[in-house]
Amino acid sequence: MQGKSLKHLKNVPLFSSVPDKELELIASMLKDISFKAGENIINEGDFGNCLYIIRHGNVKVTASLQNDTDSDSDEIVLSFLSKGDYFGEMSLITGDPRSASIIAEDDVDLWQLSKSDFDSIILKNPDITLTLTHMLSQRLKNANKAREYSERYYKSKITPKGSLNETNIIKLLKYAEENSLSGKIHIKHNEQEAYFYYQKGQLIRLDFENKDENEAMDELLEWTKGDFTIEPTLFEIDVKEDENIARHSQNYSSTEIFKIYITEKFSEFIQFAGSSITQTALNKGFSKFKLYFDITKDIKIKAAPELEIKISDKINWTEKHTLFMAVLLRDIVSTIGRDVIGMQFWTLPSKNNYINEELEKVQFYDYFDQAIDFVKE
Repeated sequence: MQGKSLKHLKNVPLFSSVPDKELELIASMLKDISFKAGENIINEGDFGNCLYIIRHGNVKVTASLQNDTDSDSDEIVLSFLSKGDYFGEMSLITGDPRSASIIAEDDVDLWQLSKSDFDSIILKNPDITLTLTHMLSQRLKNANKAREYSERYYKSKITPKGSLNETNIIKLLKYAEENSLSGKIHIKHNEQEAYFYYQKGQLIRLDFENKDENEAMDELLEWTKGDFTIEPTLFEIDVKEDENIARHSQNYSSTEIFKIYITEKFSEFIQFAGSSITQTALNKGFSKFKLYFDITKDIKIKAAPELEIKISDKINWTEKHTLFMAVLLRDIVSTIGRDVIGMQFWTLPSKNNYINEELEKVQFYDYFDQAIDFVKE
């Protein structure tokens, strides 16, 4: 198989830095596979366990856009791939569900590499993860439709709300306590309105028609109909602190910039989800990606019992560190978002304009956008 397969592998960014001897090993693991025009090669939502490289033919990459009004969904075309291109590598890395469907445009011949074989290659060639940076950069050039899809999806989300027909006030208050909510729960019953104010999971005030809190609570617990809205409060950064950072910007290294940013974002995670849930998401993320990023040892983040962030002062911050932080942050947002109401209010950019400018220079926000391929939302 080697001849042309070695040449094709050299043109795949994922393997471009692999020595010829190791490349021959990879080539020996490739399996020939073919599909007829119109056949689905990959279905969105299926669990992935292999990478494909196109030998001959063309494929279409699509994703579904769910309608809010019914169970139907619209298909949008993200891109087209042809000879020499590859797909399926993100699910190959994580084993997570496929984020898009791949359909054969005509008769297609592929090479297939299984996850088990890929994992053995990664263990022998950890530097492959460096090329992921290049791979994501290439994807950014063809990601306009995918980005529009993501933006439409997030803009369609509204303030977390629901009906007391589906839950009850006791469950709402328990949720606020268990998830360390800081903010308020607004409940409306006919023409009556009540507000529960929380700070880190503690009820600090109940406002209901100027009634005593005990009297108000007794009456509210009898409500079985009505609507509720959960409104978390976001952190506000001190303007003086912002000015101080900008004034000394020339003295900040990339490592210090990321430490400031990570501290801000994880403080918000703890406010939304509590330290325990945030720590669980952290553990999951580090465990998930340490096989592919040997630089995880340079960064220590702890959310419980208190937030603690340590980044080795001996490292030279590289694109690999930036990519890892983007992927880790995306994974944590996905994990917390599945269990915690209110993450729609969380925002990626820093409250600090200078920090945003520095992160944009190293494409951190672009990497975060495209890391959705690592993590199925």
